[in-house]
Amino acid sequence: MRALSLATIFAALAGFVVIYLASWTLPTAGFAAFQAYWGLFFAATGFLDGIMQETTRGVSSSRESGRVGSGRPWRLGAWIGGGVLVLALVVGALWLPQLLRGEAPVSVAAAFLAFGLLTYAFQAVLSGVLSGLGLWRRYAGLVALDSGVRLLLALAAWQLGWGIVAFLLITVVGALSWLFVLWGVPRSVLIDVAHPTFTRRVGSAMLATGASAALITGFPVFVQSTYEPGSGTVVTVAGIINAVTLTRAPILVPLQRFQSALIVRFVEHREALYRALVVPVLAVLGIGVIGAVAAWLLGPWILSVFFKPDLYVPGGLLAVLTFASACTGSLMVTGAATLASELHKAYVVGWVVASVVAFGVLWLAPLSLEAGVSVALIAGPVVGGLVHAAALRGARAGGGAEMTDHGKM
Repeated sequence: MRALSLATIFAALAGFVVIYLASWTLPTAGFAAFQAYWGLFFAATGFLDGIMQETTRGVSSSRESGRVGSGRPWRLGAWIGGGVLVLALVVGALWLPQLLRGEAPVSVAAAFLAFGLLTYAFQAVLSGVLSGLGLWRRYAGLVALDSGVRLLLALAAWQLGWGIVAFLLITVVGALSWLFVLWGVPRSVLIDVAHPTFTRRVGSAMLATGASAALITGFPVFVQSTYEPGSGTVVTVAGIINAVTLTRAPILVPLQRFQSALIVRFVEHREALYRALVVPVLAVLGIGVIGAVAAWLLGPWILSVFFKPDLYVPGGLLAVLTFASACTGSLMVTGAATLASELHKAYVVGWVVASVVAFGVLWLAPLSLEAGVSVALIAGPVVGGLVHAAALRGARAGGGAEMTDHGKM
């Protein structure tokens, strides 16, 4: 697990450096477009992470219980990857013009997006297999390689003055990393359920991870498409997008990479799930409080020294956004617990409710840019976490039965 810890830290830092280099290499409008594209791609990969999570649970549970089903992760990953490729081309053609706003060719951006998501579907399968088998060093290598490729290319783009098209390619190219880690990994893996059940559960997990990705990495996409430049009273749209991204990376990127490890932890502690849940939730919220204080004190200085003036955000807003990231992190932890407990519907409902509340505030509440973003990013995760907690308590009171339809998902 030490290797995975180091890999997640590296992934978080690498993502930060890529965004930072883009902020200096691209003009402000181009940087905002790049951030929206970056958020769209990683929101979509978050959707595909449902394959990873359910594969992790299925492989891990099969190892623990000895149950063997007919689930086929690689075949399902191929079908999902093909479907996502077509969907990305269609959605890209319709939505990318609004996100890029003339800063890059839509056809090229859509093609990059479709290719990246197709390859990531296979990476999600491999990540689940490696995690479920406990091959943490191999999984850590995959995480590090994925981020390292982007980092090296971003350094080259910054040094050579490449434009936004290069950064769009950099966004998706890391998804090819799975090809270099596949060697030696078993092609046939044992899942604890039948293939139809596995398919339904992957679909449920994808709905949930898609909703979570909308909050975690896709939120800047909706900010960019909702607010016009100059909407903020204190900060610019590009500035608050940058602030949301920067305050989320230190907390949420490592947690995203540790989702498989959390699921395995909760699977192994099903009999004392609440006790196993308390420590990571308190740890995430504690880190959020400490991070909020640090953001308040140091954030404005960091932005003024290392970023362009029009990306400046005051310390109070940075503190709120940092704590909001911890709220989302705690929702990720409760979500992993519900998934490990096979509360698949509750897992989905919690994330969907969180997203509906967050985007409902963003779109409907009569708030300024700064207030709307802050309230949305706190209210959504808090409500979603309460949904998960209620489901876990209900399952515990009922002797571990699925809150809604255990065995049917």
